[in-house]
Amino acid sequence: MKLQTTSLVAQAKVKSIIARPFRPLNQRLTSRVVIKITLIVIALALFFFPLPARFVERFYTNGFYAFLQPWLTPVANFVPFAIVDLLLAVVIIGLPAWWIVSLKRAGRGRRWRAAGILAFDTLALVSVAFITFQIFWGFNYERVPLRAKLDFDPQRVSLQTLAELRRNVIDQLNTEAGARQSNWPDEREWREQLHAAFNETVRELGNRRGIAPGRPKRTLMNFYLAAAGVEGFVNPFGLEVVLESSVLPFEKPFLLAHEWGHLAGFADESEASFVGLLACLHSDSSAIRYAGWLALYLYLPDDLQEETVRLAPEVVADLQAIAEREARRRNATISRVQWKVYDQFLKASGVEAGVASYGLLVRLVLGTRFEQGWIPARRQAE
Repeated sequence: MKLQTTSLVAQAKVKSIIARPFRPLNQRLTSRVVIKITLIVIALALFFFPLPARFVERFYTNGFYAFLQPWLTPVANFVPFAIVDLLLAVVIIGLPAWWIVSLKRAGRGRRWRAAGILAFDTLALVSVAFITFQIFWGFNYERVPLRAKLDFDPQRVSLQTLAELRRNVIDQLNTEAGARQSNWPDEREWREQLHAAFNETVRELGNRRGIAPGRPKRTLMNFYLAAAGVEGFVNPFGLEVVLESSVLPFEKPFLLAHEWGHLAGFADESEASFVGLLACLHSDSSAIRYAGWLALYLYLPDDLQEETVRLAPEVVADLQAIAEREARRRNATISRVQWKVYDQFLKASGVEAGVASYGLLVRLVLGTRFEQGWIPARRQAE
């Protein structure tokens, strides 16, 4: 009996010695699970419980983000390719490959358990991506809207003011059309001019500082952008600007200024367009101002019955060129699906209007009181 007890004790000691090297591994695995659960909880909290708008405006947009963007965008400019292409390759190729290899290694009888672990790990990765998105750019969706900072009154929006704006836009287009046709500046030249006007504009709109300008890049997914009717976007993980390659020279200044508006922390599409428009109109370059007026004209509804001013032939030719470019490259099905998905993304991000927010630019222009020179007036409380 004593020998048997001694044998059992010895066996227990041997098992303890054998298991001892694996205890730290088990502890690490447990710690990793806790970290992953914590990341998922943080991501869910950020998604369902937005931060106060005033807090975001002061401490994020005009705080942390205002220092991050001027550092990160120049780094992205230095990279010769679009960083977003690398990120897409990881998602499209790397993630499925990870699942396939992991499930294959698991072997028969253990693949359901492996699939569960992979799903949990993938959810943790998605949480990390969402938290990174929020820190790098996404919190800008929660900042104070421009209508709350500007002297904006919805009562100013009417069919009469819309008709007046349309006549004014047409008049300005005809005035600037001559300079657009005779002396279109080199891109580097007009980008420098646009940047100066842009930084002045965002300071007028409440930003404490300007931005480091994003160099427009081309993505390997350019064929998809053209088919979907997407003319450009900002990569929130690298704060780089991507423009579709077929956009015409007289479209590019406004489109770039729009994306710079996103870099300046104006996440809402109508606000980014508003910022881009004003930056163009504040420029000393007739060509850049022409690009701004042309973009605003395209946002105006075309069903007004009364139109006393006619467009110059040069402007009509540019509008036809834009329409032909879109008709030649856009795919109706892909475009419809793309904008439907983007509409859901915007609504999930707190933009109630979804993709309709693009059309709110005209309301923002009509409802805002401007000083001389298209300087937006701020609310008295500000």
